[in-house]
Amino acid sequence: MTINNNIQPAIWIHRSRDAMGDTDRVKSIIPEQYDFYFKIFLPIIFENESSGQSRKVKYEELANLAKTPFDESFCLHSIPDFISPFLTSSAIEDYGALEKIISILDAETPVIFHGVGEENAPKAFADPWIIEDELSKLSEVTKALNENTKMELVHFPNYIFPLDKNWCLGNLIPQSNLFLLGCDATVAQELRNQQEIEVIELLAEDKYFEFPRN
Repeated sequence: MTINNNIQPAIWIHRSRDAMGDTDRVKSIIPEQYDFYFKIFLPIIFENESSGQSRKVKYEELANLAKTPFDESFCLHSIPDFISPFLTSSAIEDYGALEKIISILDAETPVIFHGVGEENAPKAFADPWIIEDELSKLSEVTKALNENTKMELVHFPNYIFPLDKNWCLGNLIPQSNLFLLGCDATVAQELRNQQEIEVIELLAEDKYFEFPRN
């Protein structure tokens, strides 16, 4: 795995996305050139303090429990305070979701992993970077990014895309527990047909994230 700080192959994303607009819109993260867009939720765990048991729970189930619409902008910040203390994430479940994403997008696809640089990540990832490899390496790259963390995954590549740019997977909001995907009809149908990861279909103009209210 070779980390390169010449990010020229990823510049097209930053030039094509609406970086000057509202940061909670799909097109502010993923370039507005795809036929379909999806929000992909990473797994979330509900812990029952009374029983000491935990289980994976669907975001839609949490929305129903909170009597909150499960719509395009639903995210972790949409979950009310009386529920959120019982929620956590699991690295094992997150890696499982990543493997499902890999299988949908084709593990052997040559891709570019790109990060914009993060604090508290290993030194090699502190500045903008790219890694050129097969999509099958996503879990390995994520593991390297989280070398300094312990119980859960905190860091992910900010962008992943194939050389032909037929799809683009993006995540610019740290610890948001979600990715955005721009894709074609074939990938869109694969996402609709599967049951293992939770998704919401979006438009480029949609508000996909709800920032905490001050």
